[in-house]
Amino acid sequence: MRFLATELPKSTIVVTATFYHWEALTEREANFGPVNMGQCTAVALGLALALPHRKVVALDGDGNLLLNLSVLPDVAIQNPSNLVIIVFDNERFLSGGDMPSATAYGADLEKIAKAAGISNSITVKTLPDFQNAVRQALVQNKLAFIVAKVEPLWDEIPKAKIRDGREVKYRFVRHIESTECKRILNPLAKWPSV
Repeated sequence: MRFLATELPKSTIVVTATFYHWEALTEREANFGPVNMGQCTAVALGLALALPHRKVVALDGDGNLLLNLSVLPDVAIQNPSNLVIIVFDNERFLSGGDMPSATAYGADLEKIAKAAGISNSITVKTLPDFQNAVRQALVQNKLAFIVAKVEPLWDEIPKAKIRDGREVKYRFVRHIESTECKRILNPLAKWPSV
């Protein structure tokens, strides 16, 4: 995540299941979260389809994605070229009591994504491989799915200041309104002349 915080342009929309950890590293108006369990990739897909000219990155987790694997065929069918899905696979449900996820027993998210139709899928196990995969995904105009095998550690991640989820969502919506010149919060109001 520290690498991503420095690598992703500020204009990149980041939807994350690990929002407070991400927000501690980089408070950006283009951050969206926290999202409900199982919804990170689905929300990122919707944003990628709604804003095809913007790069959208989903920062998902293995446990989170496993709760909604049905999103992967939808992603493959829609095939948004501006979407990068990164799954941090620690083989645990850390937020759900630190229980093992299905990946701890052999479920392979890369193979599942490929079987769903996402051919540009890869699993990485080292930081240099992760950095190369992310850099390649960001410059390509192609859907990418990256599984990053990581250790289940919380201690190394700084604590974010706690925010109300509504506050973060309003911040994100205002960012989209201002950068896209689209009224979202009050769609019937007239947009001011620029």
